[in-house]
Amino acid sequence: MRNKALQAIEQYQMLPPGSRVTVALSGGADSAALLHFLCSLQKERQWTVLACHVNHLLRAEESERDEAFVRNLCESWQVPLTVYREDVATGAKNAGESVELFGRKVRYRRLFQAADGGLVATAHTLSDRAETTWINLLRGTGLKGLCSIPPVQGKVIRPLIFCTREEIESYCQEQAIFYVTDSTNLSTDYTRNRIRHTVIPALRAIQPSFYPVYGRMLEHLEQDEAFLEQTAEETMQKAQRGPGLDEAVLQQLHPAILFRVLRRYFGGYQLSCETAQVQAVRRMLQAGGGRLRVSGDWWLELQAGILSFRQNTGVLEMEPLEVGPGKLPDNPLAVGDLRLVNCEQFTNLQKRECNILKKTVDYDKIYGRLFLRQKKEGDYLRLAHRKVGKPLRKWWNEQKIPPRQRSQVPILSDERSPVWVYGLGVDERVLPTEKTTRFLVIDIEEAAL
Repeated sequence: MRNKALQAIEQYQMLPPGSRVTVALSGGADSAALLHFLCSLQKERQWTVLACHVNHLLRAEESERDEAFVRNLCESWQVPLTVYREDVATGAKNAGESVELFGRKVRYRRLFQAADGGLVATAHTLSDRAETTWINLLRGTGLKGLCSIPPVQGKVIRPLIFCTREEIESYCQEQAIFYVTDSTNLSTDYTRNRIRHTVIPALRAIQPSFYPVYGRMLEHLEQDEAFLEQTAEETMQKAQRGPGLDEAVLQQLHPAILFRVLRRYFGGYQLSCETAQVQAVRRMLQAGGGRLRVSGDWWLELQAGILSFRQNTGVLEMEPLEVGPGKLPDNPLAVGDLRLVNCEQFTNLQKRECNILKKTVDYDKIYGRLFLRQKKEGDYLRLAHRKVGKPLRKWWNEQKIPPRQRSQVPILSDERSPVWVYGLGVDERVLPTEKTTRFLVIDIEEAAL
């Protein structure tokens, strides 16, 4: 373990001489081994080693046991310790987030607070990386997700990133290091634990050299990811036009580079860039223009050859616009197309788009004329895929869409009632059946004011 940790420190230049580093100390084997390892080298390397423990107050007596253990350990090793106590369960509930996500945010916020501008060392291992790769794989990740936990992330360093959990436990045994065990790590109720206790052992039974092979794979993936990120950064600089991006440059980009350029651009506005948003931008580039609401009052607009963000705070007012198959006429509410297809064409589309029924209506069930419009009092929708009917305001309450944004939601309605609502889906009244011969596929995105 010691040699691998030194290799990681040197390869990624984690800890120059004279560094001040705060160890995230849970009391488990990984963090206890990391603290011991860094302390053993602090005089030689002129490091200042500190520790921080965040008690999430989630496991009752066990949480108190862990805190007491950490306090005693740091006292015996003469390591300055900062302890924070956070009611993570209550905080997560108030924030509307999962306990895991909220706890992670709190933990890193407190670690940076304790580090006071210095480095933070976490005890993530090669075993953790393998588990995270599988978790990300199950979520449909890209290359960055396959690379898993990075060895260095800003001020956060991970010296044990080349070490397996077994190697760390052996180090603890050799050095007579005591540690505590989180009982939740033994449960298979959580995805990570199920992967740890079932998937990884099965893979190691197939390939006994699983971790060395996995490590080599990571090395190749990291090189590819670094090259793509460097190319994206250079492209971003070429595409920058004031606060926006040049459409001509974006048009020429490979999808892998376009995604990374857009992720950087979105990040500059503290906005996340998801696959659906990238696809929407590609449609805008193909159409030579368009507008898309990204988050809250933030909109992305392609106009006069420039892709740029704008923030809208006004209220949209638009008269109902009669529409039919084909591209939508210019309007401030929505952009996109209505595609009229036959049975054979629709069957082929279903093979490529598994959720296409949520945006397809039976064209012959439309009553009278079809309009693109805003919400109006009394609008009601019986969602075909939910088999439940509610007033639109209740559906939007469920989705937590603020009232001030609801006038910007595109609605397709015939002369009777809504047949499709953006973000919700198709009304059961116009749902295609086996007798349907003409299908209207709705490819519509929100526009900006």
